[in-house]
Amino acid sequence: MLPRSLLFACLLAGASAFVPTGVAPVRVLVPAAGAPSLASSPAMSSVMKKAKAAKRKGKSSSAVAKRFKVTATGKLLRHSAFKSHILTKKHPLRKQKLRRTLQADESQARLKTMQKLMLVVPKKK
Repeated sequence: MLPRSLLFACLLAGASAFVPTGVAPVRVLVPAAGAPSLASSPAMSSVMKKAKAAKRKGKSSSAVAKRFKVTATGKLLRHSAFKSHILTKKHPLRKQKLRRTLQADESQARLKTMQKLMLVVPKKK
């Protein structure tokens, strides 16, 4: 029992050596009521993201750019399909028509999508 009491007394004496005496209290800085705190505000707000996206230049789709050509009025020209293989059974006049470039139909619902991907704004009629 004696060694334990000696050990306990040494611990108490040693612990008091690390406690400072007469230290001024530490002041914690509190931000003002109107100032945003760093912890609560996100790195980028949605307004800032939208403003950054508006400044950024859009990219056209390279897949659409390979398949369509834009006219001066904003219409799209396309190549005909069905001319890549099995040409022996097709009539020469039919193959000749397939070599031509066609205008993409405005009635197609996908035309508006392709114009958006090409970053084309068609002129008003």
